[in-house]
Amino acid sequence: MGLLTAIPRRGEGWLEAILLPVSVLLLTHFLVPQDPLLLQQPFPWLLLVPLLIALRYEFLPGALAAIILSAATWWHPYPLDLFLPVAAGTLLLTLIAAEYASHWMRREAGRALQEEITATRLRQLADDLYVTRTSLDRLEQSLLYQPVSVRSALLELRDDLRRAPLAPAVFEKVLYFLNQLAGVQVASWYRWEAGASRPQQLAALGKVTDWDGADPVARAALAEGRSQQLADLELERMHRYLSVHVHGHEKTDRDLLCIEDMSFFAITFESMKIIEVFFQYLCNYRDARMGATELLVRWADCPVDFAADLLQLRGLAAIVPEVGICQRYLFRAGREAQELVRRMQNLRRGLDIFWVHESDGHLLVLLLLPFAGSSAAEGQRARVESELQKCCATLWESAFVRADFLPVDARPAAEQLTRWLELQP
Repeated sequence: MGLLTAIPRRGEGWLEAILLPVSVLLLTHFLVPQDPLLLQQPFPWLLLVPLLIALRYEFLPGALAAIILSAATWWHPYPLDLFLPVAAGTLLLTLIAAEYASHWMRREAGRALQEEITATRLRQLADDLYVTRTSLDRLEQSLLYQPVSVRSALLELRDDLRRAPLAPAVFEKVLYFLNQLAGVQVASWYRWEAGASRPQQLAALGKVTDWDGADPVARAALAEGRSQQLADLELERMHRYLSVHVHGHEKTDRDLLCIEDMSFFAITFESMKIIEVFFQYLCNYRDARMGATELLVRWADCPVDFAADLLQLRGLAAIVPEVGICQRYLFRAGREAQELVRRMQNLRRGLDIFWVHESDGHLLVLLLLPFAGSSAAEGQRARVESELQKCCATLWESAFVRADFLPVDARPAAEQLTRWLELQP
């Protein structure tokens, strides 16, 4: 039934279905007037007309061509025993040709649709490949100029300080990290001993020049005893240094970090903060180790690294908004709490430092998170508690009491530790 109702779109084939059989009949009428349908010939050639029309435009145009050809019987009647078999064969041949044409058109339509889908997918794939290539190029550039993170750099720096405190190799590594993280191109590290007329250069990055005490940034930093940046001064006063970072006082040994050149797009507030944090973190190490002794005398079970890092972070609290957070967990003393603490230590990150303190039948766990904000601390706590409840939910329910966060600030370290060790919330 689909073939019988398959009307060609927009009148396709109807003109050809009329003109072709009419032209053939006119030609045979003048050439063979005694047999215009050529039924008495060895081969019924006029059957090719509806066959071709049906192959091109399916059944209805082919049937119309066959009807026009049969109109020749009006002026040249044929015997019924000769005409009827030919007419039936023509109709059957038209149906077969129309079925084949319909099947072929469906296949062609499917093939065209498949080609269109393939071409669309190829275009999408080409676009995806272009985006991927662009992303890889940007990732390569990012890795070229920033192959390390701030946390990994500080972790490596802390390990170096433990092995060789304030060695020239440590200063050179700091300059390398500043090159990777803050775009520093030319910089030098000086040590100005008390009573000396000029500072001594300990490390350098790039083609540095000699110390210029007359530079306005350097003079402002030395006069005020704190780090100065070019952004803090007038641009027309720029001479040599983009920034000069100072640690120490005039009557003591002072460390100076002088930045002479940076990548243009790296001269930002965040980059200057990164430079200041690295510089002060390194310079505070010696003072922190000395100050940690007082804390260790008061709290004998306090780890040296915990006390030293707390003192370093306390010194940075004046220049960094969120210098770090202490995560405090309170457990009921016992084997359950000890097992939980052991598992918690396996989940800590590289910079995090543990202190397990026993008091009044409780186990107090202090986890110092350097350079972590409130969101990072919440994420760390959620990760630890989720892992512990998966592996030992019963222990957690029986031993856990509470947990909270305590930010590191600029108050004396002993005062902060006293507050952290209080069992009452």
